Amino acid sequence: MDLRNSNHTPFSLQEKRCGVLSPTVSKVLSSTLETKSSAASLKSCIKNAVVIFCDLSGFQQLSVRYGDITCARLVDSLFSEFDVLAADLHLSPLKTNGDQYIVVSFSGEHSSTTHSLLNALVNAIEFAFRARELVNSNDLLASSSSQLRVGIATGSLLAGQSARALAGFDIWGTTVNRAAMLEQYTAPNTIAICEKSYSLVKRQIIHRSSASASATTPCSFSTYFTWGSKINANTEPATREHDKRKLSESKKCGENSKETTFLPKQLHTKTMLMSAYVC
Repeated sequence: MDLRNSNHTPFSLQEKRCGVLSPTVSKVLSSTLETKSSAASLKSCIKNAVVIFCDLSGFQQLSVRYGDITCARLVDSLFSEFDVLAADLHLSPLKTNGDQYIVVSFSGEHSSTTHSLLNALVNAIEFAFRARELVNSNDLLASSSSQLRVGIATGSLLAGQSARALAGFDIWGTTVNRAAMLEQYTAPNTIAICEKSYSLVKRQIIHRSSASASATTPCSFSTYFTWGSKINANTEPATREHDKRKLSESKKCGENSKETTFLPKQLHTKTMLMSAYVC
């Protein structure tokens, strides 16, 4: 399922959104625009990227209950908050399609060592947690049992100017399709990441500050997330010591701290079983 242009102008083509574009996105966009007259469909292959698909479950029922105008205002307000989160985490909102919000992060040209890619992925997962908190703290969405589903995939993709005159900047490829499927087939209020994403973060303990529900309601606690299985007798000694030290560090954050672990799961799609790690 390649991405198609929605009725909205892609964020990457709106002048007022330029501040949230990563340097890599801007470079790809500039190069394709420069060659638009000679090769409108020119696309660049990006080896390391992170794609995030977000969608609200139960949104159709919400529209029936409250009407299109109320729901459109609600989504516009929510996605404006998502824009702020994305900018804070150096992610680039790509476009929206109704109640769907799509974000991309390119890890840069010198990302063969995985450090840059890991940083982009950590930011993507952080975005997913904060976005989910924003949805869960929204009274109207909570009262209607409308929750966020998020799919995150890491890998290569094509990016650039579409051959269609009004389509603008877009991304294509297996990584894009995988993120879309992870979002579509995971449960409401769930974040699903692909196997490659999990392999990059499974040994990380990442400190994050919880997002506030609104600008006027700051949160005062921190959270430590651990990735992967618990320490066991079969774990190599050096690895056990590393994990014990990291877990000890995580306990220093205070009584309000908590761990969240991504667990393996097989998602049932229309044509196959898809391996994922969910939280």
